[in-house]
Formats: sequence, C-alpha cells, structure tokens
Amino acid sequence: MSLLCGLELCVPLKTNEQYTSSLENSTSVSYIFPCLLPPLMSQSEIMSCGLMRSEHFSDASAVRGHRFREKSGFIPPGLFVGILARMYQQLEYNIMQPARMWRDHAVLVLNNKKTRVILRCNLDNAIIDIIACASENEQLFVGAAKGQASIVIWIVHLIKMFLRSYSQLNFEESWLCPNPWCHGIDNDNNTPSEYRGSDFLLSSTMRCQKSHDCNVEGCWRFLGTGHKLEPMKVQKGQMNVCKGCNNQPVFTLREKVD
Repeated sequence: MSLLCGLELCVPLKTNEQYTSSLENSTSVSYIFPCLLPPLMSQSEIMSCGLMRSEHFSDASAVRGHRFREKSGFIPPGLFVGILARMYQQLEYNIMQPARMWRDHAVLVLNNKKTRVILRCNLDNAIIDIIACASENEQLFVGAAKGQASIVIWIVHLIKMFLRSYSQLNFEESWLCPNPWCHGIDNDNNTPSEYRGSDFLLSSTMRCQKSHDCNVEGCWRFLGTGHKLEPMKVQKGQMNVCKGCNNQPVFTLREKVD
C-alpha cells in the first residue's frame, strides 16, 4: 500500500487530528481510493449533506471562482483524483471528508464551517474549477499575517504546484463571475450545477522561477507567501461584463489583501 500511496492512487483514511504518516504501516488502517469514488450525479447530493444550509452557513452571497482549462481539450483521468488524494492527505483534518468527495467533485469546509470550497472537474471540457462561497467576503479569507489571502488564491496555488508534474499539459486560467446566480451553487437540481457566466482570461504578472516546496513553506496550513509566487491579472481586451448576469464583476474582496 505504501507504493500506491506514494503514487497518490490512495491515501490512508484520517480518523482524528492525531493522524500521522506512521499509521500507514498499521494493518488496521483503511484507505481511500479517489479513482473508485462515484461521480456526482446531482446537485441534491451536495445539498443533502447539509453543506449549503447549516447553522454555520446560511447562504452563498460571497462567491469567487477560478478555472483551469487545458488548451488541447484533454485532461488525464487520473489528474483530478490525484489532486483530491494529495489535498486529503495534506490539508488539516476535517477540511475534507470522504462523505464530501466524489470522483469529479469535492467540497472543502473551512473557517469554523463558515466557508465552502467546491472543486470540480469536467473531463469532457478539460476544465477544473475552484469555487469558494460564504455568507460574506471576510469569510473567504484564510491564513494569517503574510499568508492571509483569498482561499481561492491559496487552493489555486496548491493545484499549480501539483500541475508541475504535468508539464506536457498547457492550462489557461480564468476568473469566474462572482455573482452567485452564475454558479447555481445552492440550487437543488437533478444534475450537478454548471457555471453559466463568462470566463475572464488571466495572464501572469510574474512567473515563479525558484523551486518551491509547499510542505516546507507551510502552504498546506495557508502560511508563508506561496500564494504570492505567481500573481494573476485579467488580460487586456477582455470583456468587462458577464454574459450570464450582465453585471460588471468585482473580483477583489477588500483593498490591499486579496
């Protein structure tokens, strides 16, 4: 099993906050194989988990999203489940749970259950989305001191570091409209919700040239400055109105921080 874990095909099941890598050698440890999880069949599966309505989370008024689209139209089937395996293994206990994971979706819960992050992959369209939602903008921040930033920026950084192993793939990145209507996140649909807004293509303002180790730098605890390695901005000439809601998007959460 250690070989499969090393290949990130499976990860040991976390049972408490005292989980350590030494448990991998125990014969009593259970394992999660993300590639064997079922796909999300309907948005109601997310709603039935109480993820979008609870005492801690009343609505999704504040939304920010980021999209990776592979230009050739192909994402290897194992890429997204590899992202899920690494995040489940590295993030703090209870941010991810098997009950909130599917082969093509996952819901992360942060900030004392006040923030949700939806990860989703559409292999047919070669898209990976990161959608964060909360009741107010302030609840979309994580980290402290120099590490404080939007949870979307941090998760995007972690995914970019994972994608370094797929150098043959060419992803373009976009910000998604922050209007909750464009995402249909809290709709109890018979099919998974789909984004119906515009993609606002991004360009990097500074390429990351130096080596970077998220484990050493504290990125998995949203510490340090890893999220600042490759800042992005909307490309010149992009539309300034979303085709879905006809609103002009405001991507910043607050001045000087996001």
